[in-house]
Amino acid sequence: MADVLLLEPDYPNKYPPIGLMKISYFHKYIYHDYVRFAKGRLPDAFQDKKWDRVYVSTLFTFEWERTKKTIEYALTVVKDPTQVYTGGILATLMPELIAKHFPTVRNNTGLLNKKGTLGLKREECIDTLTLDYGILDDIADQYVYPAHDAYFTYMTRGCGMKCQFCAVQTLEPEYIPFISITECIRRVDEQFGPKKDLLLMDNNVLRSPHFDQIVDEIKALGFQRGATYINPKTGKSVRRYVDFNQGLDAFLLTPHKAGRLGELAIRPARIAFDHIEDAEAYKRAIRLCAYNGVTNMSNYLLYNGNDFTGKGRTYHADTPEDLYERMKISLDLCEELNNELDHKVAIFSFPMRYIPLSDLKRGFIGARWNAKYLRALQRMLIPTQGKGVSSRSFFEADFGTSKEEFVMYLAMPEEHLGWRGHFTRKKNESDAEAAARQAVWNENQEFLAEWKRRFEMLGDAKTEFIAYIGDNDYTIERFVTIKNIEHKKLFIHYFTMATLLKSLSIEDPKEKNVISYYITQEFPLIYKRMVQYVTESKLPYSMLVGALKTFGANFAKRVLEMIDYEGEEEPFVVNNLIKAQKKVGLNVYQFDLIRTYYLFKNCGALRKIDKFEITSAIKKLDERKTRSVLNARFKTFKTKLIKQATNGEVGVEYVTLQIEQQINDFCKQISLFEDNE
Repeated sequence: MADVLLLEPDYPNKYPPIGLMKISYFHKYIYHDYVRFAKGRLPDAFQDKKWDRVYVSTLFTFEWERTKKTIEYALTVVKDPTQVYTGGILATLMPELIAKHFPTVRNNTGLLNKKGTLGLKREECIDTLTLDYGILDDIADQYVYPAHDAYFTYMTRGCGMKCQFCAVQTLEPEYIPFISITECIRRVDEQFGPKKDLLLMDNNVLRSPHFDQIVDEIKALGFQRGATYINPKTGKSVRRYVDFNQGLDAFLLTPHKAGRLGELAIRPARIAFDHIEDAEAYKRAIRLCAYNGVTNMSNYLLYNGNDFTGKGRTYHADTPEDLYERMKISLDLCEELNNELDHKVAIFSFPMRYIPLSDLKRGFIGARWNAKYLRALQRMLIPTQGKGVSSRSFFEADFGTSKEEFVMYLAMPEEHLGWRGHFTRKKNESDAEAAARQAVWNENQEFLAEWKRRFEMLGDAKTEFIAYIGDNDYTIERFVTIKNIEHKKLFIHYFTMATLLKSLSIEDPKEKNVISYYITQEFPLIYKRMVQYVTESKLPYSMLVGALKTFGANFAKRVLEMIDYEGEEEPFVVNNLIKAQKKVGLNVYQFDLIRTYYLFKNCGALRKIDKFEITSAIKKLDERKTRSVLNARFKTFKTKLIKQATNGEVGVEYVTLQIEQQINDFCKQISLFEDNE
């Protein structure tokens, strides 16, 4: 009996590791080994344990860093470094990468569909074994797969279309047209209990000449249209579904096959729409499904690709406009079908970013895309929350009403993207809270209007401007290289507030003047937001130097106007202003007076009228008035401070003298006695 550890890297994924679940079944139920499953690494309770065998699953190549980290961990907990095994997608696509970094690791490529692939005695064909759902309990308090209450299996293997971008031709090179799953389902039911759904990982089930037999078996297993399932936890009857998760090929869908799909509890019918050139085949497939009673459909929209071959033809690199058009086709189809049919249908679009099979990171940029567009699209997809794009109202609000508007949104500053849409009052929100939020929303709309206006002003020069922002490099150095003044002004919208503050320290007066004039004279809302940022953020004082040097007393006054003087703590920005003013060599205002105000206020030496007069004077940079009011309350301040420090005890003359001396020294430093008569 051996101790066996199964490891899956700690990336977030929807489905559990099927390969590890089969390996677990073999070791646990056939070899009777002790098996433990972990995501990333084991809990601390196992830190001293050494394992006889460790298996590490691998997923996509762009998850290499996490995978590498997991293999490194496996080598620290195994007894013999030659007893670490890897397998899965990355391990099959890039075995040389595993060998280069981990020469002692035993890497398995392809499927475990032959006896003896793991080098164990009495080893059966692992790929045909039952999945051990029990291992999911090992990580239940750490990670729960979104799709876990389902039978995970295959009824066919391989594909045969040989699309250049797809890994299936390497992972499953042989097409197997039919695999019965009845016995597999029966064993799962007996050992782990029935599952709600049936998730089939087939890559091209419609190609199978045994498609009718596949449908008949699925129905016999209890997944016919309208099928229900008794939830063992609640005792309630719920709908159960079939999901051909890897998608259906629109080119292979016939009226007969669509009719058979309509006999199943299929939700959703996933139909690939990899390229705009497949539009007619896609629309035909959607209509066939809808006419045959399939009410929930989705599509995979591959984007960010280069030219590729597949399905016996050559496709050109896609464009952002192509993606928009494909999403819109589904929306239009959905509306048309709902007007034609006596039942409702829903069609969801899932844009999927293409990453080459050999890429170890997610940074690939297709021939007709750029980093800015990809980042913007990622931001625009956040509200879909993985549920797909469905309604027209959402689609037009998020992606625009035309291809041109969509591309404009892709070029928009990322922060601005989140400001689009309508103002909606929140539940249980007070009038004051709603008014405050709407004031900010109104300002954001001004930003959007200004950006759109200037972007449209570029006309034919938009392409040139896109070249400046295409790599997401919104730096001062990039700003300086821009020659066109209008391009420079628009580029300022892409600065973060931190970058904007730094830009005010540019040595070239012409460059700095473009920035300072635009944010104070042409679009002063940026200046207001910058001041607000300075007031509310805990920045290093050096960040304020450029602004104070450029705008002088105006900048200081605007900051002091935004401070909330009701709190007990002295605002962080006050100390920054003291240091920045000293660095610049200006004498805008004696900011130490604000510190004195907080000392007086917090010990109760100021009346309400005093606070009002002092804060009003501070906001006007009126030192004389500030000192006058503070001087008038100085004796009260000293009395209260001494009383607080000594707690009214007798025999504390020495302590009192020390406090008085410290008070006098402090007040001299800030010239509090300067205007004494």
